[in-house]
Amino acid sequence: MEVIEEIFQQLVTALAGTSGWVQTHISAISTAIVTILLVIFGDEINGSIKKQIRNYNFLLRTAAFVALCVFGYGLLATAGAAAVRSMLLYFGSRYLPLTVIVAFIAMGMLAERKKYM
Repeated sequence: MEVIEEIFQQLVTALAGTSGWVQTHISAISTAIVTILLVIFGDEINGSIKKQIRNYNFLLRTAAFVALCVFGYGLLATAGAAAVRSMLLYFGSRYLPLTVIVAFIAMGMLAERKKYM
């Protein structure tokens, strides 16, 4: 266990110099995270909405799809980016680079499981 803690401390120390860079780009990183999650889960969101509105006529289905894309995904992207930014900053600047790296690795693994890679 001591070895793992030592490796973790060395990793945090090595990444400490990048903390300032990550903080200056936190908005773009947050937007990228939300965008990746929307791409990964977009099919499921669209499928769920499609099941709910499939019995309506063409114009209502089209309007619902447009509303989902414009308002739904727009709101998710905007509010989601702000929420992700807050979550990333929650861990503090010392662990911020490591948190961002772990987040992108986790999303890569999620994309691999969902056959996006």
